[in-house]
Amino acid sequence: MQTDTPLELYIEQLRAQDIDIEAMDEQAARLRQDELEFVLVVAADEPAFFQLMLPGVWQAAAATDRSLLLETANDVMNTIKAAKLVVHNEAVHVSVEQFVEGPDQGVALIPGLMELLKSAVAEFQERLGMGEAPRVH
Repeated sequence: MQTDTPLELYIEQLRAQDIDIEAMDEQAARLRQDELEFVLVVAADEPAFFQLMLPGVWQAAAATDRSLLLETANDVMNTIKAAKLVVHNEAVHVSVEQFVEGPDQGVALIPGLMELLKSAVAEFQERLGMGEAPRVH
């Protein structure tokens, strides 16, 4: 009998909570909520750790002041301690990482962490506006 991978356990349990989720590959799944697409990453060899991301939430324009962008990302991270903001390829990505005892505990945290990431995005947008381009996922 084949046992489910940690990601498959997350998917099964989150679907049971009516969360829209689908596997992207062996380690990642896409979650949809409020017209946003989150990415959940669970490594098969480290089921105690997961990362939940909201990629590409803010796009920089060519004229964007990079110092202001980085300062704002740091300010938001300092305000919302658990959320990490990364500026990569002129886009801002927001994520949170957790160590848990297993998928059951991780699944229990996911809805709250999705709200945490939305709050980080709202905080960032409040300071710098909506960004150059709409989110495309």
